[in-house]
Amino acid sequence: MRNFLGALILLAGFTAGCSHPSQPRLASRPATNAPPRLAAIPTEPGAAVWHLRAGLNVAALTCKGRGRVPVQGIYGQLLVRHRALLAAAYSAEQHRQGTQFDQAETRLYNRWSNQRHPEQFCRDAASVARRAVAMDSPTLAASAGNLLGDLR
Repeated sequence: MRNFLGALILLAGFTAGCSHPSQPRLASRPATNAPPRLAAIPTEPGAAVWHLRAGLNVAALTCKGRGRVPVQGIYGQLLVRHRALLAAAYSAEQHRQGTQFDQAETRLYNRWSNQRHPEQFCRDAASVARRAVAMDSPTLAASAGNLLGDLR
């Protein structure tokens, strides 16, 4: 039952406030020694929030076992606390990306999922998620770029 509820919480990250959710596809890529190539921190309204949510979603899905700090529980709290902000960020990104939204989401998730040091990424993600949950939504919106930088 607990795993089922956790899966529902994670799914809410894709569907909050959306009539046509798009689940990003994580492509399988071989591990490399190179750090992930993350684009510059976005400055468009909602983009930093959406990119932060994507990074934390990857952390919630992958930060389990092998000395990794779990992120799933705190990520679920983030989805609940900032539901309206995340829905607005999703809409803004869909509008900004237009027909390229699915491809952009796939690239974004692939960059987050290819971590050179996954244990450090999990520690950073847990810290960033805790700070984000402690903020109100206007503060999170204003701080998302800085938090995104801390997650990199």
